[in-house]
Amino acid sequence: MTTPVLKISHLPRFFGSIRAVHDVSFDVTPGELKALIGPNGAGKSTCFNMLMGQISPSSGTVELNGKPITGLPPRDIWRRGVGRTFQITGTYQSMTVAENVQMALISHHRRLFSMLPDTHRLYREEAVALLDVVGMADQADRACAILAYGDLKRLELAIALAHAPTLLLMD
Repeated sequence: MTTPVLKISHLPRFFGSIRAVHDVSFDVTPGELKALIGPNGAGKSTCFNMLMGQISPSSGTVELNGKPITGLPPRDIWRRGVGRTFQITGTYQSMTVAENVQMALISHHRRLFSMLPDTHRLYREEAVALLDVVGMADQADRACAILAYGDLKRLELAIALAHAPTLLLMD
């Protein structure tokens, strides 16, 4: 039997007396696609926020590759191989499409504090290759501020893929 990449056991989340998420449990095995569906306000984003450490579950556990990650900060969960896109995109509007992906690659390679005069060239080829995966290589030099919402979502996917995640959560 295959060990789940992600195992969620009995996660609830209360905000005071309001129950936003009730007893969520599921596994995700390698190569499996799983969807959380429901109307607006059903708790899908809250569930993702608990999985990624942005908020703590009221109880229950989250395991990644058999190891507990409940309560870890988001950066530690990200470093363990979990990528995420958000319901509302978050890109650097003053940068180009490629520069946004390059920033993710610079972070992934732990080069954030490499203040080099040619930083704009770091990981350029890798960024364009990731943009090609999401069908945006031809827009690499386009200003991010003028992208349509669908293109922003594709850019955000390329940014998430820059970390080469073993698990990708798409909100």
